[in-house]
Parts: sequence; structure tokens; C-alpha cells
Amino acid sequence: MTYFYDYFARQYREGRNGSLITAPAAMFGNIGPEDVRSCRLVLKNAYANYRMGRNVEELRRLIGEYREYVSCCHDGQAKNGYNAFIYRYMLEIPVGSRAIAAKLGVTKETVFNYVNRCFDEMLVLCMGVPAVGKPPGHREDAVRMLVDGSTLFSSMAGDYVLCLFPGKRERAAVEQGRRATIRIMGQLGEAVEAYSGYCNDGYSSIDTDIRKAEILRKCIAGISPAAIAEEYGCCQSTVYADIRENEKRLAAMLFSIGGE
Repeated sequence: MTYFYDYFARQYREGRNGSLITAPAAMFGNIGPEDVRSCRLVLKNAYANYRMGRNVEELRRLIGEYREYVSCCHDGQAKNGYNAFIYRYMLEIPVGSRAIAAKLGVTKETVFNYVNRCFDEMLVLCMGVPAVGKPPGHREDAVRMLVDGSTLFSSMAGDYVLCLFPGKRERAAVEQGRRATIRIMGQLGEAVEAYSGYCNDGYSSIDTDIRKAEILRKCIAGISPAAIAEEYGCCQSTVYADIRENEKRLAAMLFSIGGE
């Protein structure tokens, strides 16, 4: 880590002077949790009015893009959640929560959790990173948020979603969040590429650094630590240790020194 901080990370930061993230809170701009709650309510009401013929095309496109995201998830519950949402909002005749629970073999409370998760994730598709609701307190936490949500943040829906947020306040929050997310994910992508090059340098790389870069790629792809540990034939604690080290190193590349 001493070498990394003193040389590689410092050179990386100096090469991007003026384009670093000043602090985790800066990723959200002036979008607060109350703005996110308001946008979520607008999105929920839009789907509640789907059967009334309002914004039908846009809502279908959004649920279609969400389906594409779900199809790539390694989490089986995501597919159950998508099905619960379709039963609840998209069929011509609505299906009650009790009937949905029976179809999926889960409890009624689980159905509510499924549907809420769908709204949370579709809001991320609409407005990006700020839809998380509250900025992380520390740089490493911010990197963890970006890596864990990378697939969703990178799958942002098209500009057509703006018509789903007609209110001035909500539309401004969505537009700002989309711009910020495109910028942040571009910065993350550049940092990951540079970090991978550092870890795989033919002259100075070591096996553990090569493994760290590979694990980072797998985490970005949404593969769980348990699956990664099984693939490498190591214990999960080793994988988590590499994940935490990756977060520290990427934080040193993405953020201005001292930014919290």
C-alpha cells in the first residue's frame, strides 16, 4: 500500500487534477433524500395509473429495460421481484398481494418487499446514483456503493423517462442525477482500467495484486463473494480482504485527498 499511495495513486490523481471527486457527498450534488422520496412517489403513481392509459409506452419501455437488468442478475430473488411487479401493476386485471404470494410461494410481506425493491431499482434506472437516497459517509463506502451498483448505474434508461417526472422539482433532480451518474461511472471506469494495468504490470505485479484486479472485475459484474471464493478455492475472508483493499486503493484514485 505504501508504494501504491506514494507513487501510482499520486500520479493518477495528478494526471486528473481538477476532475477528481471532492467528497462522497459531492456525487449527489444538491439532491437530498426528500427529492428522492418525491421522485419515487411520482414513479409509483405513474405505474398505479398504468391501466388508465397514462404514459403507457414509456412505462413499458422502462419495465423492459428493468427486465434486461434483472435477466443479468445473479440474484434469484430479483426475478421473483420482477414477476411480482408484473402481476401487481402490468397485467390487464390486477392480481392481489395474497394471490401473488401464493403464485410465488412466498409470504405477503415478501411480495411487498419485492415490489418496493423494484421501485427502488427502477428509480436508479431513471435518475442514477442519487436514487440511493443518502450519500456514503466515507470514500471507501462510496467506492463500495459504486462497485456493488455498477450494473444498475451503467444501465440507466433513456431520456424518455423524463416525461414520467412532469413536476419541475422532480424533473430537475432526475436530470441532475443522470448527468452526475454518467460522469461518475466514467471516472470509475477509467480508474478501474488504470488499476487493472497497475495490478497486471509485467515488471512489478505480484500474484495477490493480479487476484485483486480479477476480483474487482467480478464484483463489478455482480458476482457474489461466496461464488468468487468457490471459483478461487479460497475462504470468503480472503475475498472480502481483497475487496476492502480494492476499495481503499480506488478511493485513493477517485477522490481528492482529505475529501470526506
